[in-house]
Amino acid sequence: MKNETEKYYVIEVRWTGPDQTGAKYVDFDRYEITTALPRNTSGNIQLSGWLGPDGSVARYAHGEYGSLAAADYAVVRMLDGDCRRHDEVDGALEPGTVALYRPGEYTPMSDEALANYIFESVENEDVCVPGGTITQEQMETLVNDLRTLLHENGCDASEDRTAEMIIDVCEMEMAVG
Repeated sequence: MKNETEKYYVIEVRWTGPDQTGAKYVDFDRYEITTALPRNTSGNIQLSGWLGPDGSVARYAHGEYGSLAAADYAVVRMLDGDCRRHDEVDGALEPGTVALYRPGEYTPMSDEALANYIFESVENEDVCVPGGTITQEQMETLVNDLRTLLHENGCDASEDRTAEMIIDVCEMEMAVG
């Protein structure tokens, strides 16, 4: 039976270190809902604000809530609904974590995964890459086509990163115009 006095706390966890687009950290940022009181780096309980760094990770407290539903709602509002809830909580998370949200509707891809995806999409002719120098309009169409395929697979990469990776993978020169 649930303890009626149990409180829930929202903790934002952000990767602030290098390699932000690498496989290990591209989808690192998260909002944890926990039953453990948030503590700052001095060990003091702190219900809101910056809790301090832990290596290359920054932590922020976002309040106390009387129910899991209220904490869930608070996270969704903080992220303007642009988030994904993970029902199965990663075993590496802190004890007491009962829910986990990640920003963004889609899972971001690492540079390596994006490069592989583009290569496979071109090889399988899921997208058509013009030969030689291409125009800005052709690049925009190619980027949009690839991002549509990514979204259909629950993933995403920014337009800029997708365009850069297309050039790298396909070894093209893009004409500005």
